[in-house]
Amino acid sequence: MAISPNKHPELDDAPVVDEAVDPVKPAGVHDRDVQMLAYPTKTMAPDLAKSIVGLLICGVIALIPEMLAIIQWTAAGLSLLFIFYFVRTLLRFQSKIYISEYGIRLSSMRGGTAFAWSELSKFRLRYFSTKRDGNKGWFELTLQAGDAKIVAESTLVGFDELLDISRDWAKDNQLLVDDVTRTNLMRMDEAETLVRAVASERSNGGA
Repeated sequence: MAISPNKHPELDDAPVVDEAVDPVKPAGVHDRDVQMLAYPTKTMAPDLAKSIVGLLICGVIALIPEMLAIIQWTAAGLSLLFIFYFVRTLLRFQSKIYISEYGIRLSSMRGGTAFAWSELSKFRLRYFSTKRDGNKGWFELTLQAGDAKIVAESTLVGFDELLDISRDWAKDNQLLVDDVTRTNLMRMDEAETLVRAVASERSNGGA
């Protein structure tokens, strides 16, 4: 007698495996335990506006018939750079990063990626200066687990929390970091100490 597929002993005894386990929110973790990080509008809006204005100016110059060819080609090249900058800024603006004590997840227009903190295999912190003296700029944090990579900039609201938890897990996972990352971490620590000192002075002065 044939065995019905619904009554097949191997199928009935096989364990059910959830292939879509969220490393940020595993079973038993509540929404309140997950923190969402995003880039603020006040930071992204000026960058988007600058890229649009730059694209319009360079586009007009590139289309002026009487303009020298070398200037037109230069303007056309700059237009492509402004387009790239606009798309990059837009993608960063709408992306969201979710973190918990268990993992991290990035959600964006290009898709998403996620991994558990225990899988963290690369931790890197870079600083990009907008001035020669290096006093103004931003940090870029790169976190990687295998082929999954998440990059966040210091303009992200909640960047300090992300840096702290990923830094702790990098230590727990015994990751080796390069000299540049160590230097930038010390710079971040010094800045945090300075901010706390200033806040303490203001608090004592107002007492």
